[in-house]
Amino acid sequence: MSESDEGSNRIKVVDRRRFDESGDLRPDRPPSPEKKATSPPLQEPASPAPKATPAAAEAPGYETAARPSAAEPGGTETTSPLFLDLVAGLAQQAEILMTGGQGLPAQPAEAQRVIEILSMLESKTTGNLSTEEKQVLSSVVFQLRALYVQHNT
Repeated sequence: MSESDEGSNRIKVVDRRRFDESGDLRPDRPPSPEKKATSPPLQEPASPAPKATPAAAEAPGYETAARPSAAEPGGTETTSPLFLDLVAGLAQQAEILMTGGQGLPAQPAEAQRVIEILSMLESKTTGNLSTEEKQVLSSVVFQLRALYVQHNT
């Protein structure tokens, strides 16, 4: 192969990170484009005045529209990705505590505590979860209990 053929097959690597090693914005990176709304703003349905919201509703990042128990106007349930992430994170923590992964010793008592937290979450949210959330949570609790019995017998 000649040098000219070799040059055309080279891979060009472009650093697209926005920040340098010190955490400052890189001068050679253009600012990220602003996201523009592509759909018209939602109109509020005619309904009675909303009930008082908890203090957490005023915290940044809290979205009342993403509540797992909220049904959309069409009667369909909404599934909260944040709730599913919470369940997955707790399940992963329980599994690591149970098996002693990532260089940590097994701590079955702590794993059992996390499983009990997930079980409590399942019982306290009865009737407030979408079908998918309910299935995921009950499946995770069942699988973790089975894994706990398997590792501690």
